[in-house]
Amino acid sequence: MRKILVSATTAAIAAVTLLVPGSASAQDMGVQATCDPDKHVRINVQKRGNFVDGLGGFFNCDQATTGFTIMVQEKKGIGWKDHVVLSGVWATNKYAITTYTCNGTKSKTWRALIKGGIGTRAWIHTSKSITVPCG
Repeated sequence: MRKILVSATTAAIAAVTLLVPGSASAQDMGVQATCDPDKHVRINVQKRGNFVDGLGGFFNCDQATTGFTIMVQEKKGIGWKDHVVLSGVWATNKYAITTYTCNGTKSKTWRALIKGGIGTRAWIHTSKSITVPCG
């Protein structure tokens, strides 16, 4: 017989992972949803050499971890094209980073997008956009 030890951190990560739009509410899951995306999300986009980074996360929350999806987006006509979509659960007060390699020399417009859900409440935040040459 194998014994499996589950730490409080593992249990919290599993609970947060289950809290996506359309799932049971945080109260139903026995978890307090104390990270308010309208108050605690930070999202930014930056150029670094020929890379475009999307940085985002939750800061100053009571929870140890939060789940969300982050991506870099490129302006295409009237819409945005997603690049390097990254989903997971991260520690609060630390940025999750996703990086896109920008080739060529033409200037393009970029932004970062972060989205998730707490209980049945879905949310999306975008960074300010930057227009920079690739390469």
